[in-house]
Amino acid sequence: MKKMAVSLKSFSLISIMEHSEDIWGIKDCESRFIYTNRAFRKFLNIPDKFKIEGKSDDQLPTPVAEFAEELKKQDQETISSGQRVTIIKTHFFGREKKLQPYLYEKFPLYDENNECVGTVFYGKKMDFVSPQQYASRITPSGLKVAPPMKLFNKSELRIIFFILQSMSAKEIARKLSRSHRTIENNLCRMYQKSAVSSLKEFRKFCQKTGFDRYIPPEFIPLGIQFIENREASL
Repeated sequence: MKKMAVSLKSFSLISIMEHSEDIWGIKDCESRFIYTNRAFRKFLNIPDKFKIEGKSDDQLPTPVAEFAEELKKQDQETISSGQRVTIIKTHFFGREKKLQPYLYEKFPLYDENNECVGTVFYGKKMDFVSPQQYASRITPSGLKVAPPMKLFNKSELRIIFFILQSMSAKEIARKLSRSHRTIENNLCRMYQKSAVSSLKEFRKFCQKTGFDRYIPPEFIPLGIQFIENREASL
């Protein structure tokens, strides 16, 4: 802890973190926080008066605390392997309690003697590209866990999610444990609501209104998912 207490402001990296709207932070080798930027506090809705420095994940007043053991394991993996660790965190975060998947990357942090003295972590909202966006060369945007408009009921929203994955009515029926005819009837009502007459027009409608970026919250697993581990150093 003392070793990392050396003026953090001497790191040019800190200046970048301070002015970034993405999440940045530094931990020591015991997984205790040395530094976090304002975006980190805002994301986790941590009170301004709460002192983060010197504390570990399980001591934070946020939902992250329940995953402290897993996060510490990933910190230690980053340190011991000298490699980048990538994870996805999915939980109800922020002041508005929105369900949002975030991509996190952790890197080992070395001092001037090439000794690992901790980890640096970086997080940002996950971007999502639908097949329609890719084909139309539309700039990627974030996933939505709230429908862009109150036009469809919950059952219809589930069907939209699957139909935009190029699944047939029969495949959707199996997914939702419904009959093939029920799904087709639902689709007809959905076409009427959106003033279209074909699947092709309906997909264009979803692209225009943002339903192609919507994912029902029940389809997103809450928690932390390990993604990959590959060589990198900082």
